[in-house]
Amino acid sequence: MSEEPSDSDELIAIGQVGKPRGIHGEAFLKPLTDFPERFESIRDVTVEDPEGNRSVMRVERVRTYGSRLAVKFRGMNTPEAVSRMRGNRLMVSFEELHPLPEDTYYVFEVVGLKVVTEAGDRIGEVVDVLTFPANDVYVVDRDGDELLLPAARDLIEVDLEAEQVIVKNLEGLF
Repeated sequence: MSEEPSDSDELIAIGQVGKPRGIHGEAFLKPLTDFPERFESIRDVTVEDPEGNRSVMRVERVRTYGSRLAVKFRGMNTPEAVSRMRGNRLMVSFEELHPLPEDTYYVFEVVGLKVVTEAGDRIGEVVDVLTFPANDVYVVDRDGDELLLPAARDLIEVDLEAEQVIVKNLEGLF
């Protein structure tokens, strides 16, 4: 899943403000979530600028333009006003996250986990997650070398409590 973590205060980025759209203060919105339908009902959102400054803003509406989304914030009525928000991220609390199906994880939950064999031998650490149609792929740092590990149920098991990914089938992986 692609919702991205914030660096502090337990907030998760679900979108990023893009360039202005039109003359009435709308801006294109880049979803950072696999659940863009969440924007249909969003009202108050924490907005974080690239320097980490935050404020709560009221979302008047989110509309679809073809395959793109555009957001309109209360008080932002011109392209110039909303252009100052370009690059800002829309943040929500953990409690507001979209519930996931069983055995499905957010990127922020997986990045940083240790990767070990079933015997407990260390393989490395997950540093990124790549999303593909068939399945996600975990990018594992093996002491400077990169290993691409398919996130397939028959190959791995994620144990969030133990903060590790257990590789169940090593055959041909290395």
